[in-house]
Amino acid sequence: MADHLKLARTNPSKTKPPNSHKNVPGFELKRPLHRLYPDRDKSRYRTNRRTAVRMCVTYWGKDYATSDPAGPRECDEYPFASTYEGAGQHSKEPSAPKDNFSALPIPKAQNKAGGTILALFYDKNRILHGRDSKGKEVDAYVMAID
Repeated sequence: MADHLKLARTNPSKTKPPNSHKNVPGFELKRPLHRLYPDRDKSRYRTNRRTAVRMCVTYWGKDYATSDPAGPRECDEYPFASTYEGAGQHSKEPSAPKDNFSALPIPKAQNKAGGTILALFYDKNRILHGRDSKGKEVDAYVMAID
């Protein structure tokens, strides 16, 4: 997962889906991420996941999850499905850039571990739902990958 984030940060044009102007958010203070509680907006969370998985199927085939001899894989996405900036952002906010995310099949165990670490990060750092009841962005955060 960390390698995927690093690629999205340092060489986004090499990620899928292709977008020559891709500039994924979440690595600088002026373009942070905002947490999306799945139970507060299940539709948006599901859209983020479905959009990312659709890209994995498109670029690695419908059997991408089982085709690796090293073992099962899952579709990893950045920005995370648990953010407002996730893969489905453009479908929910048409003014947001299209295809401004990265999807990549990674080993299932790594994806699960990354999700656990992200959940612990949210809890330990008290990262709250990233929009208030009026839709104003609050409680932003950024990622640091070296």
